[in-house]
Amino acid sequence: MGRIGIYGGTFNPPHAGHVEAARQAIERLKLDKLLLIPAGHPPHKELPDYAPTARERLELVCLAVRDIPKAEVVDLEVTREGKSYSVDTLQTLRRMYEGDQLFFLMGTDMFLSFSHWYRPDEICQYATLVVMLREKEDLKLRQLLEEKAREVRETLSGEVVFLENDILPMSSTDVRRMLTFHAQQDMLPGAVMERIWERGYYGVRRSLKGLSLEKLEQAVVALLNPNRVAHVLGCRDTAVKLAQTYGEDQTNAARAALLHDITKALPYPLQLQLCQVYRVPSDAVDTKFPKTLHATTGALVAREIFGENKAVVDAIDSHTTGRANMSTLQKIIYIADYMEPNRKFPGVETLREAVEADLDGGVLMGLEMTVEQLRRQGSVVTQNSLDAIGWLKEKS
Repeated sequence: MGRIGIYGGTFNPPHAGHVEAARQAIERLKLDKLLLIPAGHPPHKELPDYAPTARERLELVCLAVRDIPKAEVVDLEVTREGKSYSVDTLQTLRRMYEGDQLFFLMGTDMFLSFSHWYRPDEICQYATLVVMLREKEDLKLRQLLEEKAREVRETLSGEVVFLENDILPMSSTDVRRMLTFHAQQDMLPGAVMERIWERGYYGVRRSLKGLSLEKLEQAVVALLNPNRVAHVLGCRDTAVKLAQTYGEDQTNAARAALLHDITKALPYPLQLQLCQVYRVPSDAVDTKFPKTLHATTGALVAREIFGENKAVVDAIDSHTTGRANMSTLQKIIYIADYMEPNRKFPGVETLREAVEADLDGGVLMGLEMTVEQLRRQGSVVTQNSLDAIGWLKEKS
């Protein structure tokens, strides 16, 4: 009886994490063959603009794993009409590999949602579920996975195996973002990157400089996590209103607000990677405050990728902490981020009233509220915030 692994996904694009996962699955499951099956029409995903077609993604996967023995790319879902459901593919493979043991690979997020898939009980009949679990995964996630495994075993009669490995923690979504920022480095196999550049997939050869406000909004929304969009648009509207009230350039305010969280969706290691790619000296990166690093990287991306002017770049750079000698635009972006209409916390209405009455007084109130909250949490306060408070008090 042979051991056949099945590794499906959109592979949009296939990246170094996929390649390493394939290598380790073959080795640790002692597979005779690993079938990589790119989805043709994913039922629960909208493919982004500039994405390659299903056939082109298939070609990228072939390039990605061409040097891995026992890896075979299958066009089963690409050639099928309609949506790509795992159960249909597994049913076909069960017939093709009758008598062999099938192992269906999935990531932790996929497994946690497995009971909501299309006909999950049938999937369990066709194959053993293999959950690719990073060796350093946190305890809370492990407990959730164990609970889900018990549920699958008891309610779906499924067999579940956890395969611990040291696969690279990256997603195709993050890879696409880093491609846009021209900072993907070693996230893609060389042959895949060459093909992406050659064909212009994911818009890698387009220029994002000098976009109109409408086009800029479209580009930004495509790079944000969906749950961040309302906040960014609310910040934009608030910043424009404050710019009108306090005599600041409204276009600069809108552009800075749209871009202020442009890199926030990236995990911390990729924030650091951006700094390296854009040659920020290591001693200039304050690693004590990982939650605010997106201000630095966002400013870099605004300058290098979107071609924004210095006023906009500086406003993005200071929007999380403030700083001494802030310009009017810097104050506006700092406080718009804090008090835009989607923000809900005790005292926000008082803060909004203070900002309407006096920009400096409102920014000072916002800074002091933040510092007080951080101290209650036992968190360290940045020197930039303390400097901003001192400067504003001296001015008043």
